[in-house]
Amino acid sequence: MRRKDTVWAFVLTLVSLVLYVATAAPTVATVFDDSLEFQVVLPTAGIAHPSGYPLYTMGGFVASKVIPFRDPAGRVNLLSALAAAVTVGVFYLVARRVAGNRAAAIIAAVALMISPVWWSQATIAEVYALHGLFSVLFLLLILKWEEGVMQTGAHAPDDRYLVIAALVFGLALAHHRLIALLVPATLVFLFWTDPNLLRQPARWVKPLAAALLPLLLYLYLPIRGQTTSSLDGTYVPTLRGTLDWVLASDYRIFLTGNPFNIQRGPGDYVALFLQQFGALLILAAFLGVLSGWRFSRRRWAFLLIATITQIVFGMAYKVQDIGVFFIPAFILVALWAAWGLTSLIDGLSVWGVGQARSLRLPSSARPFVLGAAILFTALVFLFEPVQSAVSGFDEMDRSADWAVYDAGADALMNAVAPGGRVVGLLGETTLLRYFRDVLRARPDVAVTPADSEEARFAAIERGLAAGEPVYITRDLPGAAARYSLDASGPLIAVSPKAQPAPAPDGEPIGASVMMTNLTIEGHQTHAGPVIRVSPVWTTSAPIGEELKISARLLDAGGQVIVADDRIPVHFAYPTTAWVPGELVQDVYDLPIPPGAPGGPYSIQLILYRAADGSELGRVQRPISP
Repeated sequence: MRRKDTVWAFVLTLVSLVLYVATAAPTVATVFDDSLEFQVVLPTAGIAHPSGYPLYTMGGFVASKVIPFRDPAGRVNLLSALAAAVTVGVFYLVARRVAGNRAAAIIAAVALMISPVWWSQATIAEVYALHGLFSVLFLLLILKWEEGVMQTGAHAPDDRYLVIAALVFGLALAHHRLIALLVPATLVFLFWTDPNLLRQPARWVKPLAAALLPLLLYLYLPIRGQTTSSLDGTYVPTLRGTLDWVLASDYRIFLTGNPFNIQRGPGDYVALFLQQFGALLILAAFLGVLSGWRFSRRRWAFLLIATITQIVFGMAYKVQDIGVFFIPAFILVALWAAWGLTSLIDGLSVWGVGQARSLRLPSSARPFVLGAAILFTALVFLFEPVQSAVSGFDEMDRSADWAVYDAGADALMNAVAPGGRVVGLLGETTLLRYFRDVLRARPDVAVTPADSEEARFAAIERGLAAGEPVYITRDLPGAAARYSLDASGPLIAVSPKAQPAPAPDGEPIGASVMMTNLTIEGHQTHAGPVIRVSPVWTTSAPIGEELKISARLLDAGGQVIVADDRIPVHFAYPTTAWVPGELVQDVYDLPIPPGAPGGPYSIQLILYRAADGSELGRVQRPISP
């Protein structure tokens, strides 16, 4: 029986791995979340945000070097896929022990495999897949210890699995502190299983040592901190700085306060669980709660305390991406569902066998009756999860997510002059650091993260004073009045404010605006070809109203294929800030959508009033083949 369970665990792991690898992001795929940070920190052996995640950092560093395909970010994504897939296999082994029914455990494992939040964490670089793996490994080892105690008796205890479970717990604690929520349920379970533990403190020495030893991994932070820091530069490798980092002191506000003014009611949490498993599997989980105590009160209490603890914490933690913090609760609910499905399958089997006897069917038909009961249960209870997975596959599939990579490569490789400095929000500059620090591109470029507007202005002033080419990643309120701004690819070049001068010759487009030059270039992205339109504007007199530009790609018949309407220079340099005679470099990217008619194409630029949309003038140019 155990051999069959091992085979099933391997099969579920393999199927999960195929699914997760096939849908994993190929490289960097996000900007403003922790995934991008990890994709920079892990390959460079850096320091992640609190609590530091030293085990994940070191494991990710190795993965980024030894996996033979994809770029370093893609390899770290595959680490999540592997951890999540193994979690599904180990979960099956736990469910098999808890529920006792192989079919019920398989159904629950499949439901977990395709549950949206869990699946989403298997396709990007994040800590939650590995945390899930440690959680189910810990549960499995604790249950195996219990089985050993029941077999050998309290007078001859075998604590090997207890020691190994403690080691896994310590490794998990060196990865993510959420594992500590299992402590209350585990203590109740341990003392209930073997009350002699209370009277034999010597038996605690090895488990405690095994649990504490992995915490030495946190020494990675002060040791590595001697030569580097966190991406935001706030980690200080002192005793106080390291303790604050490991304890994540600044994150307590999400328990004691509500900084984002998150408003969630009970219905929101119910909807979250329904989204993962569907209504029928949630009902099966409730059935497991109601019936499980009859089979093993000790395991029932263990899982119930653990589930309540996880849910209470999730409801108290006021963050926006709350789903990932419920992952341990999702795993436990899936275990309850397996327990409930066992009762249903057993009941259906008994009923089916009774019907077969009443119909005087031969005993050889019994396996078919049992198989029919299992198949019926699987079809009914997996219908919602499978339907959700199929309908949401395009959203879950990140295998073609190249947009962030293309944007970062364009910004760093094409837009920044030698020795330039890019100032922007932490997430945006982290993307540039991926190319510079991980892929070793453009080491001459300096990157300055600055989330506050004041910090960005200060960084700009320092760069200009040093004679550096300075760029910002987005509109900075007040910058248009203080500086001259030009579009440089997707970035905004900052220079000292131009002085009024006679306007150079150009093609009048409307009001006092003239176009002095127009460059049209095509470049290829992973999503397809893009036409980059780069007009240069000037004005012969101050402009007293806000004007906008509509850049359009036209087909051979003059129909608009794609358009981009905006304030010039990526919304950063309104016409009211233009100085007479200065040259304003502008950029518009017009992607050619799939299925668009073939050329020849032309570019049309329309100048219009932002207030009412009235047109002031237009220019049109054909695109040379």
